[in-house]
Amino acid sequence: MPHNPHNPSRRKFLVAGGLWLTASGFTAAQPPSLPPPERAPLPVMPRPVEVGRRYTLGEAVAIAHQQHPQLGALRASMNAAMIKQRGLGEVKRTASIAAPIIIPDYEYRIQQSDLGIQAAMAEYAQAQHEITYAVIRCYYTVVYAREQTKVAKDLVDQLEVNLENVKRIVSGKEGGIPGISKNTESELVLMVGRVRTQLILAETGTDRARAALREAMGLDPTERVDVVDQGLPEILANQITRETVIAHATTRRGEILLARIGADVTRLEACAQWARRFDIMANTFAAGADIHARQVPQAEREPDYKPGAIAPEMPTRLLGKRETRSATAALYADRAEEAARQARSMVGLEADVGFSRWEQARRNVESAKPVAREAREFIARLREAAGGKQTRETLLINEVSANQQIAAFNEALYDQIIALANLERITAGGVRVKFPGR
Repeated sequence: MPHNPHNPSRRKFLVAGGLWLTASGFTAAQPPSLPPPERAPLPVMPRPVEVGRRYTLGEAVAIAHQQHPQLGALRASMNAAMIKQRGLGEVKRTASIAAPIIIPDYEYRIQQSDLGIQAAMAEYAQAQHEITYAVIRCYYTVVYAREQTKVAKDLVDQLEVNLENVKRIVSGKEGGIPGISKNTESELVLMVGRVRTQLILAETGTDRARAALREAMGLDPTERVDVVDQGLPEILANQITRETVIAHATTRRGEILLARIGADVTRLEACAQWARRFDIMANTFAAGADIHARQVPQAEREPDYKPGAIAPEMPTRLLGKRETRSATAALYADRAEEAARQARSMVGLEADVGFSRWEQARRNVESAKPVAREAREFIARLREAAGGKQTRETLLINEVSANQQIAAFNEALYDQIIALANLERITAGGVRVKFPGR
């Protein structure tokens, strides 16, 4: 199962944490001395516009379910499990009357085969939820990066206008204004350069997000994709409760079903070994399947605590009389039961943490929304009186501070979307989110 990526590093390629300047800290610094004259920079060529097909979220998810190689591989595994079961039937028919003697454990093997098909189906179903989560996350990462790019571009444009105003004031063309000097001009020059660098990071972050979406959809690396949505949705999902999330997660998740099936298969092995009365060495179900093929999540201690799963264990052959072989298999079955308990505990912890993160994101949206609305109104008031009295605070601090609040609201919306998508993944579809265009 892909590692749940809820950690601070997931926005390093975007704008979130380091995009905006802290106005108070920046402007409080000592005014720098003017740099020596430099040669005029070469004209910057516009970035080429890369055209790709635009998808709705529903279209992106549907394509991923059809074309992603991971799901294709699991479909092949399901077919192989069914053909393997058909082979057991062919062996019995070939042996005919002598089948109970030649294959004394046949009935138990066929039951194990049935469980193997169920396991393949459970793994496939869980993989679908994992792929859905990946597509939703990457889709809205594209939207989020573009929203932050718009905010950054707007700030750069306005700061450049402010810079031109300051240059005219400093040169004496519009008369002197107290508090605005050559140092103010230098501060603006530095601020514009720094914010422009962050704008470039935001623009390239959009490109990387589109590449990630293409991979999540299972498309060829040469294809280019884009999204239809132009803004981050504010999704209301207050009816979700912690108890509901945990209940769905601990009953629907593929990992729990797989662990439970593994315990049942291992318990049947004890019966199968008992059925082979006269053998002193007998194959187990592990002889026909690689029980270690599925990766087992390892324990993590930093940055957050995450327990590790218990790996399955069963030798390919058991030695001794049937009593010894059956008793050995029974002990492995006890181990498998503990592994199932651990899987349920791990999923329960993941559900609890996932709900807490969504609750935090939801409350952040509620807190940031009125502040962002006030910031937009504040910016509009600052700009509507063209030619009005300029102050140092208007030119430097207010614009940055207001845009910072708008960017924080975008980040809160993005966090809420990702947290909701993660709840859907954690509950294996028990919590289904009504994303626009799905």
